[in-house]
Amino acid sequence: MAIYSQPKIARLIDESDNALTNAVKGAKLEELVRYLFCKIPNITFYGSNILDGYRAHELDVVFNNDTRYSELYFLDHAIIAECKNTSHKTSSAQVGWFVRKLQDRIATSGILITLSGITGEADGESNAHSEIIIALIRDGIRILVIRRADILGFQTTDDLVSLLKRKIMKLTIERTIE
Repeated sequence: MAIYSQPKIARLIDESDNALTNAVKGAKLEELVRYLFCKIPNITFYGSNILDGYRAHELDVVFNNDTRYSELYFLDHAIIAECKNTSHKTSSAQVGWFVRKLQDRIATSGILITLSGITGEADGESNAHSEIIIALIRDGIRILVIRRADILGFQTTDDLVSLLKRKIMKLTIERTIE
């Protein structure tokens, strides 16, 4: 178990929130995501802003997950993270685009980091909640949502691992997004 630096987390969120351009906003959030995941043993950074061969899809952050030894053994070998720091909640269209990126890579899970949350309610229609449930039922893709409050609560890597385990169980068994 590694300990997170709360001042570093707060600083990176603040720098992302107050960046003058969307590019810097995204880069700071991606830096935070790298910091959080790379402290977990057997998780290594693979790359950021990776374009596929057709240059059709860009992946924000990708990690190599050594599932033989990793505490995130329940996720794919390649952990694909989508980072959103916008003034509005992440929409169903944005979630749908992330699902498409995962489908095209035959991925079964993805991490959506959204500092403003996602649209809709668990029982709503035509919202990001619904899009995540549809991806699970239709494609077997599990999207785990990490929000600002989650990140601000992380003290150690065990907190992040426990959160992802709980979220995957809620999504898979109860078909709800926590």
